[in-house]
Order: sequence, then C-alpha cells, then structure tokens
Amino acid sequence: MFSTEQIERILIIRLAPLGETVLTTPVIRALRQHFRDAYIAYMVAPTREDLVSANPHLNEVLTYQASVPKLIYQIARHQFQMAVVLQPTFRLVLHTFLARIPFRVGFETNAGGKKLLNLAVPNNTAQHETQRYLDVVRALGVEVVDSEPEVFVNSASIVWVNNFLENRKLNDSKYIIGLNPGAATAYRRWHVANFASLGDRLHERYGAHIIITTGPREGELADQVAKQMAHSPVIVDQATPMQLAALLQRCNLYISNDTGPMHLSTAVKTPTVALFGASNLIQWAPPWDRHAVVARKACSLMKTLSSKEWDAYPDRARENLEAITPDAVMATVEKLAW
Repeated sequence: MFSTEQIERILIIRLAPLGETVLTTPVIRALRQHFRDAYIAYMVAPTREDLVSANPHLNEVLTYQASVPKLIYQIARHQFQMAVVLQPTFRLVLHTFLARIPFRVGFETNAGGKKLLNLAVPNNTAQHETQRYLDVVRALGVEVVDSEPEVFVNSASIVWVNNFLENRKLNDSKYIIGLNPGAATAYRRWHVANFASLGDRLHERYGAHIIITTGPREGELADQVAKQMAHSPVIVDQATPMQLAALLQRCNLYISNDTGPMHLSTAVKTPTVALFGASNLIQWAPPWDRHAVVARKACSLMKTLSSKEWDAYPDRARENLEAITPDAVMATVEKLAW
C-alpha cells in the first residue's frame, strides 16, 4: 500500500488559460503546507509560466511539450512520486502513467473514468472553480485553510511597473483605477460606451487615473473606449501576464468583464468589480472579501449553464450585459471597501 507520507516529489498538472491557471494556486499552497519538505513542480501550458514563476511554494515550473516522447522523458527524469492532475483529461493521466509516476490522483476523466488513477475524484462543477480543484487535495487528506488565489510578482516586473507609472506620470498620490473591456467572446463584453462613461465618472468622482487593459489582440477595443471618453486614459495592451499582475497590484480598483485579468486582479488582492452576463456565477464569480459582482440576478441560466453552453445563448448574454448600467456599477463601487 502506497503511503502519501512517503511522498517527497510532486508534479501538479493543469494546462489552462490565464484565469483557470490563477484559480489553481490555492492547490499549490495547500500542498506546500502539507508536504513542507517536498519538491513540488507545476506543469503549465506554454505562455502560462509567468503566472506561477515567482510562486514561493514551487520548486520548479515545467512547460507542456507538444512532442509526447519528449514530454514523457521530461516528466520521467524528475522521478516524481505523485502526480496531481487538475483537469479531467485522460491523455494527461496516461502521460503520468507512462512516465512511471507511482501515485496518480485527479478527476475522473471524460474518456477514461477512473482508469490509471490511484485516487479518482468526482469532477464537481456545481461549486466555485477553486473548490473544485481543492477537492483533489482534500481527497489526499490535505487540510485546506485558505481557498483564495494568489499570484506573486517577480522583481523584474516590479521594476517594469515602477518605470511604467513614472513615465506616464501616474506615480502621484491619486487613485489608479483599471478598466478591462475585453473578453474571450464578444457576447461577454459590456458595451464600449458603458466603459467610456464609467471611466469618465470614476475620474470625476475620485480624481483617479484611468488605465485600460486589454489582451494583445484587443488594442482596437481599448482605442474605442478611449475615443469616447472626455478624460484621456492610459492604454496597456502589450504587458506580459507577470507585468499585468504587477500593474494590477498597484491599482486601487479594477473593473472587468468575466475574463482572465479579472481573476488575476483578485489574486493580487486588488479590489475588483466583475461584470457578468454569460458565465456561471457559482463557478466563476469571485466570492472573497474586497470584491463585488454585478450581474442580472433574474437570469436563472447564470447559475446553470457552463461556459461552453453559453455559446448557444449569445442573445441572452447580450441582454444580461445590457441590463447592467454605469449607474449600477458606480453604486457598487461606492459600496465596496477599497
């Protein structure tokens, strides 16, 4: 019988976009608190290394290889004793089996069920995403003290953000408020005109600097918001994930659609207002202190549909976001402790 007390080398695997990667960080912390002297590595999708590269609970960050032989060799040479697979993908479980990791724990997979897992955990999506991931370590008998995500900023990005704020004359005593008008799909985006109106009102109400953040392919969206504003905002569209984390950490407030940077903002402990129109509130809305959610509460689909299922209801999603007014967001901001 394999005893988890014998484990000294652990591999965590989750190949995910920005937001989901951030939401796995409570697992890293819980494993470190339980296996204090273990060597813990995390394998992430390419370009996601930044998000966990400065995490003090990890000894190493590995990047998923497209070549299966190279991947198996990469894993096998580390001689891990336990694999913690945080997604229900049989291919990943198979890879850890082929790499001869003796103890494998993870979700029952879509294709293989409990096959090749020493400890299979039900994939319960009817709860917040962080709790779903933490179910895997709870199954190991690991006590979970804190479920809030955390992202640590490295020294290079602190230097970058200091220079950024100084060059744009944002390093005075005024508030810095970030707006994020982007999202993976158009029907998850609050209207550009609403963000523009909100930005001007926040500037007038708080005398704040307004920063607009967007992804690398959303620069035009930021320009559209800026053109409709009376106040000139600062646009940030070329930051790396780690640089964005450093910038969000310096913001006093962040207002965002339901997208990766929203989760990143909560993970660096910046008060965040999340705008939801086409996502499952139970699974994705931040439940922690300092943050708030604005959503059309009358829409029952926001407590039942998965992210993929919303693709069949884009009109309902747009209706939900259109029901959110700048007045409602301002009222939420004024009630939030920030």
